[in-house]
Amino acid sequence: MKPYISAAKNYTEKPNLALFKRHTHDNYEIFCFLSGNAKYFVEGNIYDLKPNDILIIKKSETHTLLISNPTPYCRYVINFNAIALPESQRQILISTLDNKPLGKFNRIPASAFEKNMWLHYIDNIVQADSFDIKQLYLTVLLKELCKNISKTEDKNYLATKDENLIEYINRNLMTISSLDEICEHFYISKTHLNRRFKLITGSTVWDYIVVKRLIIAKDMLASGWKPNVVSEKCGYLEYSSFYRAYKAQFGVSPRADYHK
Repeated sequence: MKPYISAAKNYTEKPNLALFKRHTHDNYEIFCFLSGNAKYFVEGNIYDLKPNDILIIKKSETHTLLISNPTPYCRYVINFNAIALPESQRQILISTLDNKPLGKFNRIPASAFEKNMWLHYIDNIVQADSFDIKQLYLTVLLKELCKNISKTEDKNYLATKDENLIEYINRNLMTISSLDEICEHFYISKTHLNRRFKLITGSTVWDYIVVKRLIIAKDMLASGWKPNVVSEKCGYLEYSSFYRAYKAQFGVSPRADYHK
């Protein structure tokens, strides 16, 4: 796995829902809302964004923009993986992000920073020509963000009634063997479960579980777990099925991400 930092300032003249689908990825994201008229969905919870607010999305959190009208929409987006951070800072910064409750404390308001300094950091990450400069400003920015994560309950956060469902699935992600387990726990039918889940995440329950397991599999492979063992841990009875699912998700075979 190679260090990865991607940063851009994006502008959409006429945003619509078709352009912004719910998604999950295997890296971390810093999102800075500059202008527009929208809310942001993270794991069943909704954040009402103000100009210059920052959202920090940890690895595997499902998220998307919710468009309320076609007002021009501008934002900064930074994606990075853990090893893009200096080794001396990596553990404390990444553990702070990873230990954040799923779908909570994602938003850090603009008021948390003095004199818009975070925009200076972000702009330098976007404009930097070298990885070292990007890494420097990203590390400084993350230190500031991590100081503010879960400092106070975000009053600009709306919990949805499906929060418990998503929390339950993620807590039992590697052990759920069928939808029946979830239905029995919440006393609902499979039809109602999938309809409800599709509405809040844009995905079926099982597709959601599979993608999240594959992201865990990628981490296990990078940590030295053998591909066939990872396949079994992720609930695949046949390695060939795991191979196909992994390649479809990441574009490479499990062995390509395996590090002894």
